[in-house]
Amino acid sequence: MGTIASRAESGMGVIRETHGREVPGAAARSPDLRAYIYLGVMVVLGSTTSPLAQVAVRQLPVGMVPLLRFGIAGLCLAPFAGGFGAVAQVIRSDWRRLTIAAACCVPINQFFFLTAAKLGTNAHVGLFYATVPLVVWGLAWAIGQEALDLRRLGGILVSIAGVLVIGLGNLLGADGAHGPAETRAVATADFLLIFAVISWGAFVTFSRPLAVRHGALPTLAATFLVGFLLQLPVASLTVPDWAAQIHSARADAWICLGVLAVLMTPTTMGLQNLALRRLDASAVAAFSNVSPVLTVVWGVWLFHEALTPALVVGGALTLAGVFWTSRPSARKVKAVTPPRLT
Repeated sequence: MGTIASRAESGMGVIRETHGREVPGAAARSPDLRAYIYLGVMVVLGSTTSPLAQVAVRQLPVGMVPLLRFGIAGLCLAPFAGGFGAVAQVIRSDWRRLTIAAACCVPINQFFFLTAAKLGTNAHVGLFYATVPLVVWGLAWAIGQEALDLRRLGGILVSIAGVLVIGLGNLLGADGAHGPAETRAVATADFLLIFAVISWGAFVTFSRPLAVRHGALPTLAATFLVGFLLQLPVASLTVPDWAAQIHSARADAWICLGVLAVLMTPTTMGLQNLALRRLDASAVAAFSNVSPVLTVVWGVWLFHEALTPALVVGGALTLAGVFWTSRPSARKVKAVTPPRLT
């Protein structure tokens, strides 16, 4: 990453990016095999976010995990985004919009996401987050950034039906929970995930103009560091409870948090940024939706989560709606979409 200048072969166009800033009209005319390699690695790495976060947040304070995760990720990403000068320029130029995006990304989203991960299951986290592209489109339509598309609206309704099936399965106790308390915990987690998805979708929507204006990497680094500052007062409210949790936390919790902060968060976003320079945004979004399926697999394999009929049917409906909505429309519209993270 850092200062990137990629030149395609003759007849395929030229792609250039300096300090993460894309030059209009520089998209390649034919897909680059490297883009699919980037996406494949990104999907595999991104699907581990929920399992890693679940291990960390079940042992470490909920207020501390996002503080360290995004603070460290921002510091790691800044040198590849053109340095702290480029990050400071984003903050000076668009501090109002950046503050909104950072608030949605870190303190708001992470409260709902981490609490849900602590109470619920990885399978549910993955499937709920599969609806993020739909939320982004809905918000973009509501504020006038995109036109109403009945095909996409149909996909949204199908995905909502899938989420309702999963929620109904929880309420009826058919979700594989072993008792009323666990059933209530999973149902509460699903309710929190609704707000987690909405806040993440809002973060992506507000980030789009910033990414277009300043580049994806400087925008992300600035968002992480401003989000870290916004998380400080939230985290301070829970400091009295930190000592006991930190003392009892095992090494695996710290390892998972470190992997999230240093590797997964900055790397997956960087890979998606590289892929967006070579493929249409719609193709990247559709490919990225493989991550929720892998998240379900990790939950069943690593955490022995039940694969129940409600989860299978609801998950199939959710993913069907997402893939249908992500299909390229006949009218091609060029867009820059900031990457998705949990």
